[in-house]
Amino acid sequence: MYDRVRALWLGVAPVLVCLLLLCPTEVEAQEATAPVAAAPQAQTPPPKPPRPGAVRSTTTPTPRAPRAAPHAPAASTPGVPQARPAQPVPGVAPQAPLAPLPPQQVVTVVHRLRGWKLLAWLAASGPPGAELDELPSTSDTHTNIVAGYVSNDGRTVIARLPQAEAELESFPVPSLPHGFFPTTGGAESVEAEFTLVLSDDRRVGAKFVGLDSLTGLSLLEASEPLLSGPAVVEQGDTEDPTVGQRVRLYAPAPVAKPATQAGVGYIYLSIDQKEGRLTEVRRGPSGKAVRVVARANVTPEWTGAVAANELGEVVGIVSHSGSGETQIVPVATMLGARERVLKLRGSAPQPWLGIRGDASFHLKLDKWVSLGWKPELALPHIQNGQGVFLTAVVPGTPAALAGLRPGDVIASVGARDVRSVEDLSFTLNEAGVGSTIDFTVWRAFEPSPLKFSLMLKGARNPALATAIAEERAGFATTPQPGRVPSATASLQSLGLHAISLTARSASRLNAKGGLLIVAVRPESSAAACGLRAGDVIETINGAAFTRRDLSRLLFTPDAQPLSLGVIREGRRLTLSLPLSAGVQP
Repeated sequence: MYDRVRALWLGVAPVLVCLLLLCPTEVEAQEATAPVAAAPQAQTPPPKPPRPGAVRSTTTPTPRAPRAAPHAPAASTPGVPQARPAQPVPGVAPQAPLAPLPPQQVVTVVHRLRGWKLLAWLAASGPPGAELDELPSTSDTHTNIVAGYVSNDGRTVIARLPQAEAELESFPVPSLPHGFFPTTGGAESVEAEFTLVLSDDRRVGAKFVGLDSLTGLSLLEASEPLLSGPAVVEQGDTEDPTVGQRVRLYAPAPVAKPATQAGVGYIYLSIDQKEGRLTEVRRGPSGKAVRVVARANVTPEWTGAVAANELGEVVGIVSHSGSGETQIVPVATMLGARERVLKLRGSAPQPWLGIRGDASFHLKLDKWVSLGWKPELALPHIQNGQGVFLTAVVPGTPAALAGLRPGDVIASVGARDVRSVEDLSFTLNEAGVGSTIDFTVWRAFEPSPLKFSLMLKGARNPALATAIAEERAGFATTPQPGRVPSATASLQSLGLHAISLTARSASRLNAKGGLLIVAVRPESSAAACGLRAGDVIETINGAAFTRRDLSRLLFTPDAQPLSLGVIREGRRLTLSLPLSAGVQP
């Protein structure tokens, strides 16, 4: 049986989600909202009283996780995967394929998180106000199941893991003292973090290579070859997909345990499928398909499914599903993501400028005038729908350092005209991080367009990087009483990932409360002052603090260095954290 991982929510309403824990003896879960039927991503469901027939839960609310349910419904539910029972084997039950058979390249990816990575997942997936009331035990595991696509080298697998799970793979696991995680008397989980389940019932271990920030796809590398026979064709119809083309979506779906099977310690699953039809093909400035849209009767839990055409050729991976629209990342884009990650042998960032703006024809004339334009000069741009108007250029970002200003109109990038924010984004993405690009810009009071050249910088999360830069620039130049940055921006600006502790959970680490650091970004201000993963920040300037207090201190104009009271391996020490305007993208 499981011991419990418990989280106490303070100042957050309502209580949201419980954690699905997998151990060698049984799977236990419960839900907090209306029941969600069995879904391709077998993740942690929200907490509520158990449904009839569900295994009784021994967990209590923990930070948010993606919604899905580990049990199949008793009756068929439109749009939700229904799968056939499979015979069990230790750890994961074999797949029972449906006709027509899934393409050979479709595999099942089982991702298990335990120990420090489980703790990091709680920190990454929970709302800012959550406080952890008890550390996970050595036998606790969070399990997620998604589809994967085997590329033609037969070893690398592309999958869409939930973002929080993919991002935490870049967090190094610190050296922890013996007994850091409590033991419960239950069997400690020994399964590999990543297991690939093939159609022939083989189970192969894999390691995480990296996350492609541009597509949200993760790359895994198998410990042995996955495919036999001649190389498979990867292109399918993705170079020229056709509106109206029929596709099938394939994903692993949990099923109810067969009545004839009395054993425990298994996840029962099968590859389920749904039909759809392409309704839109979105192309970048180069003419290549960058996103395919299909209409299929599926739920959001089908995100990550592999799509194939009627010939069985893989079309892409589902990046979003729900509300009748299913967005698919084409195979060509998937392979581009694979190459970026393999080149770095790690996670690949996406282009980042640090600007905000809109298509020129979307903005009212008053906005142009407020940023220095004369009406008679602005109107032709508005009427012609020419360019992207920059409403903000955040100080310290690549765009600002290149000389761009609020009120500028980006007319073209290289030889390509720009008419919308989507045009600009697609053009930058096709150029890629590290490329040098030329901007043609119209500026108020300038009789002719200006030329700017810059090398594209990268960020794993451009929106967050821009928000952090805005917070720092806003507080450094125009302080606004009562305005407090988000807790996420506060920690990210230091290069920290952390989770709050209650007095109960902190006491195990010889602390009275505070923030448990789960990751420190290299070359950040937190790393420079000596903070490490596993530290507990117990006090700031000699006093207990909340995240709101930390935000105020970080973004106060002319703030002095902070004195941090830190608990490290049970011992107290003091670190000085200088505050600077540096941005940590």
